[in-house]
Amino acid sequence: SDIGNLEASAIVTPIARALARRFWPGPLTIVLVAPRRGTMAFRVPDHPLARRLIAASGGGLPVTSANRSGEPDARTAQEVIAQLEGRIALVLDGGTTPGGVSSTVVDCTGDQVKILRQGAITEAEIDEVLATVA
Repeated sequence: SDIGNLEASAIVTPIARALARRFWPGPLTIVLVAPRRGTMAFRVPDHPLARRLIAASGGGLPVTSANRSGEPDARTAQEVIAQLEGRIALVLDGGTTPGGVSSTVVDCTGDQVKILRQGAITEAEIDEVLATVA
């Protein structure tokens, strides 16, 4: 659930490190090179129960997105079940998600950061962090 744990699974670039420090915990998903898997997406949610589960697991949980690609964001456990029925073993019902806006997804696998999905964190906010990284 922190950058140290992340380094055990992926190659963390200086840009990815700066973005994680600024926006985690929060609605930023960072795609990194993971030597054993190609690429992987990482996020530290700003939800106390999720963070306790991550800490109890030793620092990371493999999870799916809460919605199918191209489908609207699922905001309740019932919506997750409806979209992913038969594809998942467990849904943790933490109530309706706040905000209703997806996480921003950034690809940090190459020399340039690419925003794969605009979400709660804006391109301008990402650019502010990028300007601080040499």
